[in-house]
Amino acid sequence: MMKPIRTLGAAVVALAAPSLFALPAAADAPRGTVAKVEVPLLGGQVTLTSGSRYDHDDFRGPRYNGRNEWGQTDRQVRELRRDATQACRAAVRQEGRRAGFYDVDFDDDIRIRQLGPYGFAVTFDEVEFETRRRDIETRVSCEVRRGRVVSVDGVPSHRGYRKGPPPGRRW
Repeated sequence: MMKPIRTLGAAVVALAAPSLFALPAAADAPRGTVAKVEVPLLGGQVTLTSGSRYDHDDFRGPRYNGRNEWGQTDRQVRELRRDATQACRAAVRQEGRRAGFYDVDFDDDIRIRQLGPYGFAVTFDEVEFETRRRDIETRVSCEVRRGRVVSVDGVPSHRGYRKGPPPGRRW
């Protein structure tokens, strides 16, 4: 005859014992696999499951081991973002001067979105284009691929000067 279990702790240990003995056997699985042990209890009415809380395959998400979805570290992305911002600022200044503005000022409101491993969409929320008589504030965005500016959008035209990019230019 079996003795009745009188404490909750003893009951938990008694129910968890089979899975605890099975865990070392599951630990021999290849690296990167998740060990999941199921032990039927009370004639199959209750199942005790032991395993990782990350049992699904997509627990890593887009970032894994400090890298983004294109395999770049945070430091590499920071350097690429800085280079894209500098290239975009230079292109906007050049287009502003070409349109007839004598000064172009950038505010700190900037949004940068990574489009691919080496592509960025840079948006300046407030860019001030200055002429002798007036100032124009507008939003300017540009696209940078592999360090080269592909397009610049939002540069206003100044009266008396030609509009748009010069022929043969990409932006």
